Amino acid sequence: MRNRKWGELDAKELVPGDIVRLNAGDCVPADIRIIALESVSLQVEEAPLTGESVSVQKKIDAIKVGGEVLQD
Repeated sequence: MRNRKWGELDAKELVPGDIVRLNAGDCVPADIRIIALESVSLQVEEAPLTGESVSVQKKIDAIKVGGEVLQD
């Protein structure tokens, strides 16, 4: 979502502030922050990044106010 409109973009066109909607089995196109999750759990296959051979269970905790981490 960009400018309050859903559309389809190539991953290379994503910018900070875009909202990305994902479905089960989708590839994550960039570093993203989850703002809503409509599932009981979240597992991520990180083999291309870390070499891990099994999916990693992700924790779904709210970010504390003032605890945001800005990435380079």
